[in-house]
Amino acid sequence: MGILNIASTKNRNQFVDIMRGIAMLLVVLGHTMTGSTVNSEQSFIFNVIWSLQMPLFILISGYVTRYSKDIDTLQSLFKLLRKRTVAYLLPLAFWSFLIRGLILRQKIFFDFKYILWHMDNGYWFLATIWTISVIFGISSYISSFVKSSVFIKQAILFASYVCGMAVLGGIGYFAGMSFFCIKLTLYYMPFYFTGYLYGQYRDKIFALSFGRQAVDVIVAVCFAIWLFVLVRFNLFSMSDGGVRLIIRAVASLSGCIAVCGLLKAAICEKSNEGGYISAIRWVGVHSLEIYLTHYLFLHSLLSIPMPIMMSLKGAASVLANYTVTLTVTAIAVTLINSSKVLSFCLYGKRKQNKKMME
Repeated sequence: MGILNIASTKNRNQFVDIMRGIAMLLVVLGHTMTGSTVNSEQSFIFNVIWSLQMPLFILISGYVTRYSKDIDTLQSLFKLLRKRTVAYLLPLAFWSFLIRGLILRQKIFFDFKYILWHMDNGYWFLATIWTISVIFGISSYISSFVKSSVFIKQAILFASYVCGMAVLGGIGYFAGMSFFCIKLTLYYMPFYFTGYLYGQYRDKIFALSFGRQAVDVIVAVCFAIWLFVLVRFNLFSMSDGGVRLIIRAVASLSGCIAVCGLLKAAICEKSNEGGYISAIRWVGVHSLEIYLTHYLFLHSLLSIPMPIMMSLKGAASVLANYTVTLTVTAIAVTLINSSKVLSFCLYGKRKQNKKMME
């Protein structure tokens, strides 16, 4: 089986895999830019990348809940919690303590207390998506007790979700907002729920006589809003308080909607067999593995002193490091996944993912 053979994923939602792949490619590109050049955070390219990469991941994670089974029993809730813990917290522990701590001798990863309050130095995304999944799962279970209309059930789910955010904020108030990445988790929770809502109502929207036209208009408006903000603000350098936080969130949400809408028409409605589309889909299918593994191979061709990002040498450095990182990471992921033990310990995967139907 070739490294980019995705025949076993032909029944998955290809659009979701492509968007995950694009998001992951942006993550690696952003990390490559900041680690191999100077002042990359001030560039417009980085502004675009930073506005999309993680919001897009969270939005997609909420969207794919449309394929999940209902959480209507304690057994199904515990099954979800167990599955998410294995998928996210097990790799977090192995990569933090075994890989970064023991093997790479980064002693800071042996300081458990430090890691809990500074997860942005490691694999914060795993803690964030685990927390969001748990709160959403519990909220879904609570809403299952309502034997009324779908709208009322979703209203209860939303209220429970908001209560979960309040509880999380309360923990952050006493333990510190940096504890277990609470600040970032709270920021991304609205993105997750937005993805969930779109997943629930997507088919109904397109079933309307004006549904597609309405979506086209929304995509165009979001694209305009996104560019308007990106040109005027550096989202990465903005503070986290007040109006600036809202501007950042609106820009990211608008950008995600615009990019998804435009790429759906530009890529997914065309032939997607072979070529770069297959490569992007492969990255999407293995996005978690790539997220965890690519740190090992960043900046392999680092030059000292580092060049300025907006220069010919800087662009060449980014391109060279990006190519090497992606290539070596893809090989490493393929090799690790060939071992059931390594795949389970490092990626939390006990077996092949279940098919996600269109």
